[in-house]
Amino acid sequence: MNTFNKSKTSAKELNRKIEQHLEELAQATDKARTSKEMFRYLDFCAKFHHYSAGNIWLILLAEPNASYVAGFQKWKSMGRWVLKGEHGIPILAPVLVKDEDDDGLEMKSLVGFKTVYVFDVSQTDGEDLPEVPDWKSPEKNEELNQKLIHFAKAQDISVTFQVLDGDAQGVSKGGEVVIDPSAGSKTLIHEIAHELMHKDDNIHQHRAIKELEAESVAYVVSKHFGLGGLNSPNYLVLHDVSASEMVAHMDRVRQIVNKIVSHIEEQLICDTNN
Repeated sequence: MNTFNKSKTSAKELNRKIEQHLEELAQATDKARTSKEMFRYLDFCAKFHHYSAGNIWLILLAEPNASYVAGFQKWKSMGRWVLKGEHGIPILAPVLVKDEDDDGLEMKSLVGFKTVYVFDVSQTDGEDLPEVPDWKSPEKNEELNQKLIHFAKAQDISVTFQVLDGDAQGVSKGGEVVIDPSAGSKTLIHEIAHELMHKDDNIHQHRAIKELEAESVAYVVSKHFGLGGLNSPNYLVLHDVSASEMVAHMDRVRQIVNKIVSHIEEQLICDTNN
């Protein structure tokens, strides 16, 4: 595989490249955030209510493949309508009554809940939906994959390939990584990074930060080994990651990139000498 560096990269040179690639990723992420495609999609997403965990459970029980859910009038305001014969998904809405506190200021008090109905986008028709900005990076390098699997095994991480539900490309399960056959090599790096960074510590860390760290590692390692077609900027924007947050986590990213790259380069040198 001629994209690989067959010699060991010095620590100084590797760290220089890591900083260069992370700066490049931060700039590309900020640019992606302001693109017309991304702006239209994020504006569309912002119109949807954030449901409680209980209501999300009710929605998924009724419609496991639900994606965008809204009430009848909300869909109408967005230029779409509920198809004839469709049955709504029942959820609970709070019942609030107006009251006054001891100072005479108006306040609202919760007195109970009522059943209301929402509809998934699949139950509607009308104006076209904005396309989800491309966040997948499908380029594969089988030699790199084998080196990554070898690295993962050395870290007590098993790697399996199987078809995953929906658009999922990979999943980290605590000691195991599962990759969809359609996913590129960057996804394998991303999930291995999750295992190395988030398996034991930072259990309560915000998901966006976990995705920032894993995707930054995947991007830098992918760039180092010559992978192209990387849509990491879109992936990070869709997780609401900012360039400043990326800088704040640079040291953790650098540490894991060094660990992965050094191991793979040592494998390559051994292969060349044998």
